[in-house]
Amino acid sequence: MDRKWIALCALAVALLTAAAWYGGRRSRENPPVQAETAVSAAVENGQDDPVTRYRTEREQLRARHVAQLNDIIHGGHADDETVLLAQRQLLDLMRHTEQETTLEGILQSRGFRDALVTVSDDSANVLLRTDAVSQSEAAVILELVMRETGLSGGNVKIIPVK
Repeated sequence: MDRKWIALCALAVALLTAAAWYGGRRSRENPPVQAETAVSAAVENGQDDPVTRYRTEREQLRARHVAQLNDIIHGGHADDETVLLAQRQLLDLMRHTEQETTLEGILQSRGFRDALVTVSDDSANVLLRTDAVSQSEAAVILELVMRETGLSGGNVKIIPVK
């Protein structure tokens, strides 16, 4: 049983590393220019609001972080312990990204347009484009985030943004 588990984990790490490496190679082609262009376009189109700006900044930062981790993993200059740590961080980043995407999609399907979620190991923030969130809506959102992330309710913030 232990050998199967180790083999499965090794396969998962290899697949995720390969996918991230490929994505990191693609993101290094022009990520800062594309991201800065997106911010400039948003400002020019009058879309310079906190949610749009934060989403763009999150994507820029995440692309840089993935590229840096991939450089450590595949650069050949780091020791085995550092590579393993970078792989773990990359897996955590991918897990958080998946949780954010899932939560944002569910919230949008429930009528919260332009929801933005950030997840870390110990907290989650939910930004909703609305004037206010009712107590029943907050309870549903809180339960959803807790179920998806495994976080306790005290570590989840729900923030209405106009």
